[in-house]
Amino acid sequence: MKNITLQLKDFLKSCGIEPGHHVMVHSSFRKIRAAFPGLTIEEMIECLEGLVSGEGSIIMPAFTYCFKRSEGDYEIFDPAKTPSKVGAVSEVFRRMPNVVRTSSPTHSFALWGKVNEFIDSDNAPDSPLGEGSVLDFLAGKSNSHILMLNVHFDALSFGHYLEIKAKTPWIDIFPWDYLRVLPVGVSVKGEQKLREIPGCAKSFVNLEKFLLERGLVKTRRRHSLFAYYFSVSLLMNHGMYYFKHYFRNLLCASGSCPACDSRRKKLNTLQMRGVLYS
Repeated sequence: MKNITLQLKDFLKSCGIEPGHHVMVHSSFRKIRAAFPGLTIEEMIECLEGLVSGEGSIIMPAFTYCFKRSEGDYEIFDPAKTPSKVGAVSEVFRRMPNVVRTSSPTHSFALWGKVNEFIDSDNAPDSPLGEGSVLDFLAGKSNSHILMLNVHFDALSFGHYLEIKAKTPWIDIFPWDYLRVLPVGVSVKGEQKLREIPGCAKSFVNLEKFLLERGLVKTRRRHSLFAYYFSVSLLMNHGMYYFKHYFRNLLCASGSCPACDSRRKKLNTLQMRGVLYS
């Protein structure tokens, strides 16, 4: 193992990664490589796999957003061929040996390790990030964690799971009508009607700020690279509290985001009926 990989291993161990952890990874490889010059994506992934061992898991989103459109052509999801649209690391990871990709047309995951004993390639719940999803698996494991390498909470897929579990008032509103897409996933296996579909995540950074200000999430740094490593149980406790009590902070400013505006309309309607209060 070359020196730069050993340095990465030491850095990740200092973040708290241990054998047997189930780790969801979100990352920006450009910043990782700047901190660890010469590192390849394959070496980074192999380092992560070695740290959690065969008793743990490495999990990455491999989302493709293959929705049916109300007009025009649309992409049909093929688990073996359709590239991940959420970064170079996840695209390399999904094609590596012993990695299984799930079958959700819109929100597939790439899985390595112990998780494959519980989730198989056919996993495609009608709530893509809700009940029965890979995120539901993580929520049920005491040794599950999230690693974020130079990305903020607008990349936190688990935030959408919290939206669902916290029963945020807008979760039944499909937010992407303005893009002329439908709440239907399309794959080589056919069409799938979907519910509880993830919306905009830009304002999840407000949850990040909440956790950092209270010292619940710590920041590790190496040069310009920063990392968060925290347990899913922490999110299920403090994140659920935030989503239940400060859900208005999870939508973009009025008029700045059509997806969030569609959900704010539901909030305003409920408030006018006296169901919600300011």
